[in-house]
Amino acid sequence: MAKCTVITSLCSGKDMTQAGAVYLCTALTNAGLSYRMLDLSSSLDYSNTPKELNTKCTSPNWLNPNSIKYGDWMNDYLPKPTNIGEYIFFSSLYSPDVVFHARLSYNIKKSNPNAITVIGGCAIVSLQKEQLKLLSEFFNYILIGHDIKYLLNAVIGANQHSKSNCTIIKKITPPSFQPDYSLLPLNDLVTVYSGHGCYYGKCSFCDYPSRSYQKVVFRSANKVAIDVNNIFQLQPKIKDIVLTQDSYSKKYLNETVNEIARFGGKIPYNLMLRAETWVTDELGENLAKSGCTDVFIGAEALDEEILAILNKGLGVEKIKNAIKILSKFVKVTIGLILFVPGISEKSLITQLKNIEMILPYLYHIEPEILTIVNGSAFALNPSKFGIKLYEAKNPINNSWCFGLSHDIPWSMRDANLMRQWFYFFRNLKELCINHVKPGYWQAIEVLEKKYKLAR
Repeated sequence: MAKCTVITSLCSGKDMTQAGAVYLCTALTNAGLSYRMLDLSSSLDYSNTPKELNTKCTSPNWLNPNSIKYGDWMNDYLPKPTNIGEYIFFSSLYSPDVVFHARLSYNIKKSNPNAITVIGGCAIVSLQKEQLKLLSEFFNYILIGHDIKYLLNAVIGANQHSKSNCTIIKKITPPSFQPDYSLLPLNDLVTVYSGHGCYYGKCSFCDYPSRSYQKVVFRSANKVAIDVNNIFQLQPKIKDIVLTQDSYSKKYLNETVNEIARFGGKIPYNLMLRAETWVTDELGENLAKSGCTDVFIGAEALDEEILAILNKGLGVEKIKNAIKILSKFVKVTIGLILFVPGISEKSLITQLKNIEMILPYLYHIEPEILTIVNGSAFALNPSKFGIKLYEAKNPINNSWCFGLSHDIPWSMRDANLMRQWFYFFRNLKELCINHVKPGYWQAIEVLEKKYKLAR
């Protein structure tokens, strides 16, 4: 029986190789520890999760450990807990992963009370104290951070493990070793860790200011490029490599692009970027020459009033200019946030006009419903923005995952503005039908139907 087991996200697709799992397997290999991989990818459809997860915030199941202990229905999505190993590492990328991983850990400990279970990943980083307290009932360790070698040493190197107390370990520095991508099958899409944090960090919808870490970390551009090349050498037919950092300085982005270009410019990769004022034709040309095929820009809005409410720190013309420049060299996709509170009808009209103007330069648009997350300006001062939090009757965000999610169920106090947003959505769909994947429309249509039934 393998001493260690690595258990992946249930919600990530079979077409993606998770960088976090690669780092963990590399750290275990470097430490001379045997392990096996338990790949649960695609066990859950993130866009269509089980109805049992839709938990009202007024429900007795909200932040209640019994929801997991007596959640026998979850076993239908999980492997049997026997012969899994001594140390079990869970990589949670999405909120439903947290719930199902907690249930599997509970099952494992019933079968083997001496098993040491550890949870970490993107879905854990921004959880609040009461959420971590609940998870502490199901795991020996909760890992918050990126330095997997340090975290692994803390777990494996412990002389003894408490059966009654959970240890929370925070270590935010980047991994200190090069990941070995040959340890896992490489799928169509592979992620490469390129850094974390945001040097701006002031957007109203973001929880960054309240996180336990706020330092911007850029991983060595040379090491990022080596990862990209290693992946390509292992899988020359790779469709896409995604760099995880979404907040670049001009200097670091240029360094990264130049380092990747040294490997011939034939490796397809994409990245995320703010619509920076330093985006130029030279940058766009260098991106294309290095192999970059796509750039995602989190525009969020194309109206000055909406951008001000979101505290984006960028104006419409700067965003449009960056899109126009980059679109000459790579495919540009933008993200839009819908149902922003506290704005005027005029702003929605203006935004639609601006989208129509910029549409010829866009490859895709990803319109999403505003998510209120713990620690964001929207969550900390809801009355300022006309928001009602923990709305149970008719929330905009789903009340789900028994409260083990970053999302807060909320509603907009101005019912008329909600109607205006639905009108904007219908006009946007007519305008951009060929630029938006159907799933984005469907999510908004479900919300609209719910509101119509409630009236």
